[in-house]
Amino acid sequence: MNSSKLKPLLSLGNKLIGFILFVICAIAIYNKVLQNENLNQYGADLKVQLAKIHWSAWLLMACLLTLNYTIEAIKWKSVIASTNTFNIGQALKAVLVGQAFSFFTPARSGDYVGRTLFLAPGTKLKGITQMAWASYAQIIMTICFGSFALFWNLPFLPWLKWVAPFGAIIALFLFFYNQPLKGWLSKINLLQIDAPLKWKLLGLALARYSIYLLQYNWAAEMLSIPVGWMDLSIAIMALLFFLSMIPAISLTDLVIRGQLFLLLMAPFYQNDIMLIALTTLIWIVNFLIPSIIGAVLLLGFRLKQ
Repeated sequence: MNSSKLKPLLSLGNKLIGFILFVICAIAIYNKVLQNENLNQYGADLKVQLAKIHWSAWLLMACLLTLNYTIEAIKWKSVIASTNTFNIGQALKAVLVGQAFSFFTPARSGDYVGRTLFLAPGTKLKGITQMAWASYAQIIMTICFGSFALFWNLPFLPWLKWVAPFGAIIALFLFFYNQPLKGWLSKINLLQIDAPLKWKLLGLALARYSIYLLQYNWAAEMLSIPVGWMDLSIAIMALLFFLSMIPAISLTDLVIRGQLFLLLMAPFYQNDIMLIALTTLIWIVNFLIPSIIGAVLLLGFRLKQ
C-alpha cells in the first residue's frame, strides 16, 4: 500500500482510538462520579472551596500559564533561529495560534500548521522538522519522568513499570544520535541540529515540565486537596505519560484525563468531584484559555493578510 493511501487510514485510526477511549472514559466517569451517592455533598463542598479562593491564587496560576507558554516560545524560537528570526513576542504569538489549531486535531497535530503560518516562504517545510525536535525534547521529559512515576507507584498494569524505562533510554539515544545516514535516509541528515541546541531544548523542556507539576500542585492547594506533593506529583507524571500516548483531541482529552487521574489518585484521595475539578481547572488554564487567545490572534493575523 502506498503512502498516499496509508496516511488517511492512519489518521482515521488515530481518531477512532481517541473516540473509543473518550466513550469508555465518559461512561466510567458517569458511573463513578455522577451516580455517586455523595454527589450533592461533594458538589456543595466544591462550591464552597471555589468561593474561598483568593484572587492572588488565580494571579499566580495566570503567571504560571504565561511562564509555561513563554518557555515554549523560547524553545521554538531557538530551534528555528537558523531560518527565521523572531522576537519573543512574535514567537509567543505563533505558539498560541498553533495551540488554537491543535485544539481540534488528534494529538494536537494542528500545532504544526498554526505555527508555520508565521514562517517565511520557502522555510515552512524545514520549520516543521525543526519544530519536531522541540516537541521531541518535551516528549523525552514526559517519558523519563513518567517512567520514574510508573516504577515508583502504578496501581494498575504493573508490567508497565519494567517497559517504560527502556522507552526512555531508546528515546534519549535517538535524540542524540547524529551519525550520518546513508542511502534514501541521507536526506534526513539535512534536518539534523547540533548537540548544544539539543541540550538547550532539553533544558527548556525540563523547565516547562516543572511548570506543569507546579500548576497541578498549586491547583490542588487552591482546592484544598489533602494529598502530599510527592504522591500528587507521581500521579501527575504518570498521567502526562499516558496522555502523551493517546491520540485524542483537546475536547475529548478532558474526559480521558479525568478518568486516568481518578485511577491514579485512587490510593490517596476518594473525592472524585474534587479531582475532576482539578483536572478541569488545569485543562482550562493550559488548553482552553490559550486556544481562545490564539484564535483571536489568528483572526487578527488573517485580517492583516
